[in-house]
Amino acid sequence: MEKEILNMEEAANLFGVSMKTFIKLLKEENVPARKIGREWRFSKRALIDWLSRGNSKDYSSSEQDTRQYFEQVAGKWEEISSQYYDSSIINKIIDSGFLKDNMTVLDYGAGDGFIARGIAPYARKIIAIDTSGSMLDELERKAKSQGIANILTFECDINEVPLRSASVDLVCASMILHHIEEPRELIAEFHRVLKPEGILFIADFLPYEDEAFKNNMHDFHMGLDPVALEKWLIDIGFYSITIESMSSRPDKNIFVLTANKVYAE
Repeated sequence: MEKEILNMEEAANLFGVSMKTFIKLLKEENVPARKIGREWRFSKRALIDWLSRGNSKDYSSSEQDTRQYFEQVAGKWEEISSQYYDSSIINKIIDSGFLKDNMTVLDYGAGDGFIARGIAPYARKIIAIDTSGSMLDELERKAKSQGIANILTFECDINEVPLRSASVDLVCASMILHHIEEPRELIAEFHRVLKPEGILFIADFLPYEDEAFKNNMHDFHMGLDPVALEKWLIDIGFYSITIESMSSRPDKNIFVLTANKVYAE
């Protein structure tokens, strides 16, 4: 006889998720459940009914708004973004000395290829991933006009990194994490796809106070706290973390961060 009352492990298996994900779900959603003593118990029928009444739009509307925004501004993104950051980020990557001509580099949140096109001459292959197909169309058009042929583009959902584990040498996440609701989850994915000796490069806004800017740019966060970011990186398994502040605008400053997947002497 098929079980109707499930324990937590069985309920997680029913949903096809890890225990960690299921516990997070219990904390954030009104999952039908009872706690008997110290043990959780779930009705299989109630869980299936609760799942069937869910609405994907409740979870994806904010992500869709962000995606639609970048679809709309793709042709003007170079003009828009130049108001907030410039090629100093590219120069920082190049001057760091960690680019090698045999490297495979992931440029996540590549947009129109500002970073990917800038560092393409210094690497074997650039994998440019973005949630906006229109942005990637711009990237391909600009790369072709510049004679760049070593950039591969992939469209994906937010927080998705559709690459094999330990498949890239360097991950660049430039001006993207403030657009992500749960950046820690994405950073864990960066750790997964990096090779054991891989390097992570992040550039992003320092915390700012400008609610109108946040809303206009469809950001989730008004900049990032580098101290909190460093803690996430350490918890995930990154080492040798360096953080440097860079000038941008009087009201919007940028920091750059590098980290290694393994400890460097």
